[in-house]
Amino acid sequence: MQPVLVIHGGAGRRKVSGDELADLRESLRVILESSYKILKRGGSALAAVTEAVRLLEDDPRYNAGLGSKIQSDGHIRMSASVMDGERRRFGGCVNVERVKNPVLLAKALMNQEDRVLSGLGGERYAKQIGLPFASPFTAKQRELFRKKMTGKSGTVGAVALDVKGRLAAATSTGGRGFEFPYRVSDSPTVAGNFATKRGAVSATGTGEEIVESATAAAICSLLDAGWDLNKAVNRVLKNARAQGGNFGVIALDHKGRFVARTNTPFLTWGAMGADGLEMM
Repeated sequence: MQPVLVIHGGAGRRKVSGDELADLRESLRVILESSYKILKRGGSALAAVTEAVRLLEDDPRYNAGLGSKIQSDGHIRMSASVMDGERRRFGGCVNVERVKNPVLLAKALMNQEDRVLSGLGGERYAKQIGLPFASPFTAKQRELFRKKMTGKSGTVGAVALDVKGRLAAATSTGGRGFEFPYRVSDSPTVAGNFATKRGAVSATGTGEEIVESATAAAICSLLDAGWDLNKAVNRVLKNARAQGGNFGVIALDHKGRFVARTNTPFLTWGAMGADGLEMM
């Protein structure tokens, strides 16, 4: 089976300039090509989405990991989740402040009895298993916070199909910016990140609205029921729009077909598969 990898760098309400768009495309291309090598070597979809999101977290252009948005009390709190569609296994972390790559913590928790940890509990477990710690603050984010501006787009994520037909999804976020301390977004929930044997979805946008429509899980449920990918995504996003939500999704099915869709001014995304490189 031809492997497929799709990634996104968030949906946004503001339009981006031509130079900024070109910069984002180049960043996504580099991350895609690096992560896709895992699939080309016969590696798992789970490994590919984890690596792609790790690289997105390390890039300060995006609101995840390094350079995440700052909450109203001046702290950065990050959340992430991963899901293996083959095993239908989910792992996540919520509001960790010092873990360099929250997606690695989420992946590590997949095989534990307690598969979602928050705050100090998540950091304690990360330290126990030897994950690296680092400050997520950048000078640019501090300056934006001082000016009471959030900047940048939202959540990052990835979905993949490997040569054995396995699907996986991973999603990571730095939050909304200036939110009430310890707010929980959709990213560490099945509303923002979900995968089964027939589909994988990573969502971005306004977290509360994504949770209220159960976006990722709802799309996968329709795919499991035999729906066409486009029809499944259209149905869920149509219902979400009726409620006034701001959404973006990347969705991939078990046949390697994918969609990247949003009702915001832009969604940054890229894909690699049978048709080579495709970009937003």
